[in-house]
Amino acid sequence: MTIDVTPVSGSLGGLVSGVDLCDLDDARFGAVEEALWRLQVLVFRDQYLAIDDHLALGRRFGPLHTHPAVAGVEGHPEVLRLRNLGKEKTITQVWHSDVSCEREPPSISILRAVEVPPAGGDTLWANQYAALERLSPGLRAILAPLRALHRGFGLEATHPVLRTHPETGRQALYVNGGFTYAFEGMTERESRPLLDYLVGLGSSLDLTMRHTWAPGDVVMWDNRCVMHYAIHDYDDAPREMHRVTVCGEAPV
Repeated sequence: MTIDVTPVSGSLGGLVSGVDLCDLDDARFGAVEEALWRLQVLVFRDQYLAIDDHLALGRRFGPLHTHPAVAGVEGHPEVLRLRNLGKEKTITQVWHSDVSCEREPPSISILRAVEVPPAGGDTLWANQYAALERLSPGLRAILAPLRALHRGFGLEATHPVLRTHPETGRQALYVNGGFTYAFEGMTERESRPLLDYLVGLGSSLDLTMRHTWAPGDVVMWDNRCVMHYAIHDYDDAPREMHRVTVCGEAPV
């Protein structure tokens, strides 16, 4: 089974058409999985999912994750509600991989647009396979044995800097600006210049895709090989997104 997928940037991401996420047979779901492993981010338009549909879609990938610090939709703790609380309270304007501070960080995130501002509120994703490929052999050799400390929401975990994807077998750079604060065995001050370099390299514009949201949009991405950044440029305009994330595994 094949599905119609159009690339949305030169680095990652695809727009999927002709697919109803509420009615995916096993063959079409398998094709969606294959496209996600290959392209890292998938965009689906005009998918007006009910909460139960959203949950069911996430469960096709595996058990669902509950955020350690942010409450979910009433009666559905696995559905994270993201609303505009003002620019000063936003925590999304940083390159990050969802909740990488957990020992087993989430794998897949599935975000659906409930209400979007008249303009602004775009989200960017960055390809961390490609970021790793840009490193010199010398720096890659230095990073290969290193582990990094990730901290947030009262949690802390240590993960390899070079992460092997369990589905593709490919390695990706696995540090981010939201949660990674030091390399194991080094101080934060010693770690900061190299961390800043790696996150900056990993968010180079030509490694990114950018999505402008419309109601009914659903975007799924693979936290194991991308970072993302949600832009808050819409002042006090209403914006509400619902996110379901899938439990992951301890990075290796």
